[in-house]
Amino acid sequence: MATIKDVLAAALAHHQAGRLAQAAAGYQAILDTLPNHPDALHLLGVVYLQAGHPAEAESRIRAALRADATVADYHDNLGSALRALERAAEAADAHRAAIRLRPAFAQAHYNLGNALDRLGRLEEAADAYRQAAALRPGYARARFNLGNTLTALGRLAEADDAFRAALADDPGFGEAHANRASLMLQRGRAAEAERALRRALALRPDHATALANLSAALLALDAPADAERAARRAEHVRPDFAEAALRRGDALQKRIRLAEAARAYARAAALCPDLAEAYANLALVRQTQGDLDAAEAGYRRALALRPDLAEVRSNLAYLALFRPGVTLARVLEAHRGWDAVHGAPLRAAWAPRAPAVRDDSRPLRVGILSGDFRRHPAGQFAVRAVEAMPDFGVELTLYANQLEADDLTDRFRAAAARWVPVADRTDAELATLIRNDRLDALIDLAGHNARGRLGVFARKPAPVQVAWSGYMATTGLAAMDALVADAHHVPEGAERFYGERVLRMPGAFIAYDPPPDAPEPGPPPCLTGQPVTFGAFNILTKLTDEVLATWAALLARVPESRLLLKTKALSCPETAAQWRGRLAAAGIAPERLILAGATGSREHMGWCARVDVALDPFPFAGSTTTLETLWMGVPVVTLPGETFSSRHSLAFLSVAGVEGCVARDPAEYVDRAAGWAADPARLAELRRTLRPRMAAGPLCDGRRLAEALASSLRDLTQSL
Repeated sequence: MATIKDVLAAALAHHQAGRLAQAAAGYQAILDTLPNHPDALHLLGVVYLQAGHPAEAESRIRAALRADATVADYHDNLGSALRALERAAEAADAHRAAIRLRPAFAQAHYNLGNALDRLGRLEEAADAYRQAAALRPGYARARFNLGNTLTALGRLAEADDAFRAALADDPGFGEAHANRASLMLQRGRAAEAERALRRALALRPDHATALANLSAALLALDAPADAERAARRAEHVRPDFAEAALRRGDALQKRIRLAEAARAYARAAALCPDLAEAYANLALVRQTQGDLDAAEAGYRRALALRPDLAEVRSNLAYLALFRPGVTLARVLEAHRGWDAVHGAPLRAAWAPRAPAVRDDSRPLRVGILSGDFRRHPAGQFAVRAVEAMPDFGVELTLYANQLEADDLTDRFRAAAARWVPVADRTDAELATLIRNDRLDALIDLAGHNARGRLGVFARKPAPVQVAWSGYMATTGLAAMDALVADAHHVPEGAERFYGERVLRMPGAFIAYDPPPDAPEPGPPPCLTGQPVTFGAFNILTKLTDEVLATWAALLARVPESRLLLKTKALSCPETAAQWRGRLAAAGIAPERLILAGATGSREHMGWCARVDVALDPFPFAGSTTTLETLWMGVPVVTLPGETFSSRHSLAFLSVAGVEGCVARDPAEYVDRAAGWAADPARLAELRRTLRPRMAAGPLCDGRRLAEALASSLRDLTQSL
């Protein structure tokens, strides 16, 4: 006849083999004879827990504890049942009871970490996981959870170490490969992320999250077609996976298939109505397509769901610059709104400013933080001055928030005493690095634009912080001390609408570095037998109803003339069709339109030469587009307002000495554009003379700007 011991051993064998029904029957047989048998009660509770019935598990394990409260495993498994019942605080107490009975109980430390994680007590959870890993060599799961917790705490370097340790314990741990890859994406290390994801997918090809993250990694590596394929695979594996639709939208947006991207984001939002990123990314598509109202609504919806999304709040502030009737007061209010939410909480941690001691005998230590040390407007505006700054007593440290490199990157690196790649650092990590570098001043080249790191500047890592070149308004940050400008962009009396002290440079606030492969301007098209061609090369976001009405009036004034619009978004056929309809509604017939999308740099400059007169939008004027068309000898007719972003063309035309292009109202705008169109000889003369004048003048004079900027920075470090 079988003894209780025999029945228990047989039930345990079934249990260990995963035959839960047979195990439960054995444990119950013991309890039918001995109702208070502690091991049978406990193990029957464990069976219920494993079968997904935590309430039944709790009652059995508590009965076991009433019979014998000295067994650590009973307390630990009670904690697991309580955690499954969403009673994490009680669970933590149970796991602690197990640890008191057996301090070296690694699994109890691990389970305590899980309970603390549920409670949001992440630092304590991390300590518990560390203890578990220390007590049990090879405990990959503990190191994996430690990595997840450290990621949530923003301690990304430590998290990476934890994931690496988990994978050293278990190289086939697919989730660890996948989560480490997600971490690498956060740190801007897309190539490493791709390698880790491919290892995860080799272990589990249907891992939808890994496929979605592979899409993100491939997009960061500038492989949007491959990124789209990976996202579609993720959707095929899991059709209800909102993040896969989101990643597909990102890939389509990068491929300038804007309408398809919008549909992908809408699907992501439908699948997960609380997914703030879906509304934000859809809003960015609408902004790119020129639908300001839909863009604003999307950004606000995203922020209602996730008020912590600093980049979305930046986009909302930036959007204010495009609104008809925008004022400097409104711009300042919108940008201070960002600082109130994302900057103000960081001020308590600012380091005290040391008293300034002037020492002109040593170089001024200046850092520049940018993701655009490359052929990008911010880079083209700054590179000539940056190259010359060391000649005026400035020692440069360039913090490169980018992975891409080109010929301009090489020039920036050559000018720097130190070149520091920082794309893989969090804002907090980067702020600490910069603070330890003990700079005299730190310059920002991005503001609220893409690749901006305002979260770094809001931490005030340098005693003097200056905005320059990459953003066209006040930043609104209390931490930003000064803004590089000129008398055209910020005329006397406008200073009160800027949160920063205004540093006015002679001429313009930038020194333009034209594309080296630009073709020669050639004669104006109207002198080669073609109709007069007006042209605009600005993003669709700038083309308001008032702008379109003004252009329609101009085309009516100049019969047989035509309008060329060229911008990247028009590479999307559906977007181009929408704009043909919108322009027709404004009174511009389709047969008078030429629409063109994205091209390479040299080809783009050739398109600039195809127009006789360039038309500037308002209230957000062209900047790079104005300089490019001027470089091709084309006049740009502009209507400046009071905001910084409305006055680019005014500034560049004034410094270049081009007269007869600045209007006071839409009627004069039409008059001036029509006047240029009616004077082919003046157009031809400008084509012959403007480029050499620009090249020799202050608009391209990096040394002049560098000298003025270095002097202003040195004065600023003494006066603040």
